[in-house]
Amino acid sequence: MHTNGESPDIIKQVRALRPAHGGTCFSLVDGRPLFISGAIPEELVDVRVDSRRSKVSYGSVINILEPSDRRVAHIWPEAAASGVGGADLGHVALEYQREWKTEVIKDQLARVGGTNTLERVVGAVGESALQVHPASDPRGLNWRTRVDFEVSPARRLAMKKENSNELIEIETMPLAVEPILELGMLGDTPWKQYLRPGKKVRIVAPGDGGRRVVIGNQVFNGANRRVSDRADWQVRARGTVEKFSVAASGFWQAHVSAPADLVELVLDGARVEEGDVVIELYAGAGLFTKFLGRELGPRGAIVSIEGSKEAVGYARENLRGVEVDRDLRAGRVNSKSIMRAWSDLGERPRTIVLDPPRSGAGKDVIGALAAVGASRVVLVSCDPAAGARDLAGLFDAGYELEAFTALDLFPQTHHVEIVSVLTRK
Repeated sequence: MHTNGESPDIIKQVRALRPAHGGTCFSLVDGRPLFISGAIPEELVDVRVDSRRSKVSYGSVINILEPSDRRVAHIWPEAAASGVGGADLGHVALEYQREWKTEVIKDQLARVGGTNTLERVVGAVGESALQVHPASDPRGLNWRTRVDFEVSPARRLAMKKENSNELIEIETMPLAVEPILELGMLGDTPWKQYLRPGKKVRIVAPGDGGRRVVIGNQVFNGANRRVSDRADWQVRARGTVEKFSVAASGFWQAHVSAPADLVELVLDGARVEEGDVVIELYAGAGLFTKFLGRELGPRGAIVSIEGSKEAVGYARENLRGVEVDRDLRAGRVNSKSIMRAWSDLGERPRTIVLDPPRSGAGKDVIGALAAVGASRVVLVSCDPAAGARDLAGLFDAGYELEAFTALDLFPQTHHVEIVSVLTRK
């Protein structure tokens, strides 16, 4: 491999070695790490260097000299050509995307959690448990029920170029569910009169209809009429259908089957029985809380903590009619709030369920979980590096792994969801 004499920013004949966290491939050029976007392991490519940070470089494929047989035509050519993020594995065959993410999970367990963490996971559940599974609705396209855009100076929907503030106008969006696309908001659109340059736009399509378009702080229905900031969802799990209302501008799982899939995994891991006591952290609008409450029953108790007051307001509404002793709290999830919840319960919870943000739970929260000492912990991780860090902390606190499930809830991207179930020694 060598650097082109005409431009120091082009590196010729680079061999991509292995998948790396973040949707890139790891390579070495003159002994220095190079992370390449748009490559597949074992390919020989020419690379444009986009940035350098100390001893590490980041680049993009500009020419494929030896293509992988796992390469496919990019599912979103418009985004691939303009450098828009959101489908960083769109050039990779769907089945191999899941193998790719499996390798990244192993790498992060070893690299971030420490070698012992990977060994403990494999020793407890076997290497096959690390394999990433498709969602119960395994579609690779049209799976997003929520899509975010910004408005360009020409009053069109746009997305940012990856690692940049440059806006690229978007004409297509193959990851969005059909009801979002049917609104006709991309390109030159009748919605143009509502679009103001610089505004953020979110389009939401709950499975049972009732689409919502959030433009700045205004919310519209599918017929361009102003409505309240509210979206209604139904989740079919555990043989029943539960209804949920959330802010259209707030958080809800994006994949069509993610809410139901995660509920099933969390309840399988929590193994709550009627009358148990549970603490739930980062509880959102009550997706897990409601199903847990149904299983705990009137003799059970649950304390949940969530940072968003708005989400907690919806959670209280969503749990109406559920017979369980509950205390749904708005506030920061930290050691102080966790210890207070334990104290107010008056007894040690049998199970703790936590679904932290992408950055993970962190040392402070994991330390508090260790002090509380619940017999079961169910950890939902949406980032393998943060998940590896949190798992290592729980292992150090005396927990052992009982189950580990990785779900492909973000096809065509590097993201993956992991549910880990731990028990106290």
